[in-house]
Amino acid sequence: MGLLRLPERLRSELSKPHGLLLTGDLESNVGSVLSMIRQEKPPKVVVVGDYALTGFVKFGYKPSLGIYDRKTKRSPFPLTLEPTEVVKNPPGHISDEAVLAIRRLISSPSPSLLFVDGEEDLLSIPAILHSPEGSFVIYGLPSKGMVLIKVDKDIKKKITKILEDFERVP
Repeated sequence: MGLLRLPERLRSELSKPHGLLLTGDLESNVGSVLSMIRQEKPPKVVVVGDYALTGFVKFGYKPSLGIYDRKTKRSPFPLTLEPTEVVKNPPGHISDEAVLAIRRLISSPSPSLLFVDGEEDLLSIPAILHSPEGSFVIYGLPSKGMVLIKVDKDIKKKITKILEDFERVP
């Protein structure tokens, strides 16, 4: 299994929100997203990141897939959920192992939790690529808020283009 490494020149591009940026507190952001989920009934909802996932869990909502690493801003985060699956994914990378797990778990009919041994920050990329159109992918943007992406052809094309600039490492 190999890895894709994020090149330095792309870091600033990926720190920008690529969807709707919600800047309120966690509860109001999650409340807004849950209201959109009730209205639009997306085929899948993927939540990436401990902080964002905690908000949904507090509201009793189970996303189609929750991806977490028990860290936030690189500090320990006490999220005590029982994972469906565990993968390794080093910081600044996207592992083939994580991509395969995301693809498999997104197609599962039951809600799943993917624990990442390493870092989950970049895993919203394969989540967007492998979610059906109309799905929501939500991720935290440290010190800024939460980003909601409605998956469509355009965002998949944009993300594929960004991914082409990643470096393949053994």
